[in-house]
Amino acid sequence: MGVIDTEGKKYLSDNEIFADAFNYLVYDGRQVIKAGELREIDTTELAVPYGNNAKAPVQKYRDILKLWNAMMDDDAIYVILGAELQDKVHYGMPVKDGLYDMLGYSKQIEEIRRSYRKQGEETGGKITAEEGSLKIKLTSEEFLSGLRKGDKLIPIITAVVYLGDSPWDGPRSLHDMLDFKNDMIRNFVPDYKLNLISPVDMDDGEFAKFNTDLGFAMEVIKHQSTDADEVISRTNHRKIDRDTAVFLNTAVKLNLEYEEKTGGIDMCLAMEKKQQRDEINGVIKFLRSSGTPESDILTKVMESFNVTREYVLALLTPQKA
Repeated sequence: MGVIDTEGKKYLSDNEIFADAFNYLVYDGRQVIKAGELREIDTTELAVPYGNNAKAPVQKYRDILKLWNAMMDDDAIYVILGAELQDKVHYGMPVKDGLYDMLGYSKQIEEIRRSYRKQGEETGGKITAEEGSLKIKLTSEEFLSGLRKGDKLIPIITAVVYLGDSPWDGPRSLHDMLDFKNDMIRNFVPDYKLNLISPVDMDDGEFAKFNTDLGFAMEVIKHQSTDADEVISRTNHRKIDRDTAVFLNTAVKLNLEYEEKTGGIDMCLAMEKKQQRDEINGVIKFLRSSGTPESDILTKVMESFNVTREYVLALLTPQKA
C-alpha cells in the first residue's frame, strides 16, 4: 500500500470523516449518518478458491469497514459501510469490490447458520431452533440454505475513494468490463456498479456538500498537481483540523511547515512558511555556488530573512550531504 493509501486509511477511519464521506455519497451531503452511530467491525473476509487446483481459503482485508446502526422513522437501521482507497486507477475494481461484498453477505449467512446450529437440536432430521420461548422447526430447504424463509441480511455499501491526480478512466461497473456482443446477453448478466468518490472528477461546487474539513481535503487533492496553493489561499487563514493538515501534508506531499496550536492549523500561514523556506534554500544554493563561506551564508540569511540561527543551520545541514 502506498503512502496515500496508508495515510488516507488512517484519516478516513475517523468516524466524523467517514460519516461525512458516506453522507456525501448516499445523501448528497445531508447529515443523516452520525459519527456516534458507527462501529468498527472486522475487516477480514474469507475467500474460498475454486477449481481443481484450489488451495486453502485465503484472507482478504478491506481498508475500512464500519457498521451503521441508527433509528429512522422508529425503525432500527443496520447497514455495513466499507471504504476501499486507491491512489491509482484499478481497472478491475468492480470485480474486486463485488467480491468483497459477496464475501460479506456469505459471512452473514454463515453466522446465521452457525447461530441456528448452536441454538438448535437435531430432531428427526430437522433442526428445532429456540426463539424466545418458541421452538421453530427449520424446513429441509431452510436447513439446506442455513436461512429461514424470512431471514434478511444487512445491506453492504462499498465506496471507492480515489485520491489520484488524474481522472478515473477505469470501469465504473462490471458491465463496463464485459465483452457483450448484443444486448440480449447484457440483459441476463447482473451488473455491479462502483460507488466512486473521486475528487479530481468532481465539480468545484461539490466540495461544499461536505460538513467537515474532508471537503477542503478533497478540493486540494483535486488540484494537487496544478493549483493547490490557490485552493489553500482561498481559505483566508481559516483553521483546519490537525488530522486533515497531517493527511494532506504527507499523502499529497504539500511539504508545508505548520505549528500545531489550539483551534487548528492555519494552512495559509503554513504555505507562506514553505514559500519562505524555498526562497531561503534558493539563496543558500546561490551563495554556495559563488563560493561564499558557510559562516557568511549563515549570517546573511539570518539578517535577510529575520530567522533564527537554529532554523538556518537546519537548512544548511542536509544540503551538505
